[in-house]
Amino acid sequence: MSDQGSGFPPEHVQGDAANSTPNQGDWQTVPPASAGGAPPPGSGYPPPPSGYAPPGYVPPPGGYPPPGYAQPAAGLSPNTAAALSYITIIPAIIFLVMEPYKRNDFIRFHAWQCIALAGVSVAARIVLMFLGFIGIMMSILVSLAIVVFWLIALVKASQGERYHIPGVGELAEQLTRSVQI
Repeated sequence: MSDQGSGFPPEHVQGDAANSTPNQGDWQTVPPASAGGAPPPGSGYPPPPSGYAPPGYVPPPGGYPPPGYAQPAAGLSPNTAAALSYITIIPAIIFLVMEPYKRNDFIRFHAWQCIALAGVSVAARIVLMFLGFIGIMMSILVSLAIVVFWLIALVKASQGERYHIPGVGELAEQLTRSVQI
């Protein structure tokens, strides 16, 4: 029993394939390696030289971003700047005088509200300082309320909302409309 076209030794060929002649359409028959066809991928062809461009290809002019690319805006977003104005009064003052933030009403409102809240806090502590023990207890409660309103305003500013702190929000609104630095 010889297997001339399967590429396997006769002892490894089973069934009718061991008795068949080569190239008769038997699915178990493996054509010899020299039987033509395409070479395996990656063999026989060198890679294209560097800088190769297909015929007719025109590269885009330099200095332009690829399609679909959006350039990041310079500076902070309005929500970020408004939220940062609550960290202390220093960023609030900076945002009131620095371009382009001083032109944005949303940022200016939150900056003025932070400054007004700081003013109310200082004034309340000064007044409560003269009331002795009751003043100290009330100062703790007022400080706690100010911290709660401060956190709410900070979170709302970061979400893009114009939250009015009771008693301070209207003053900040008036300052935003009337004072241009």
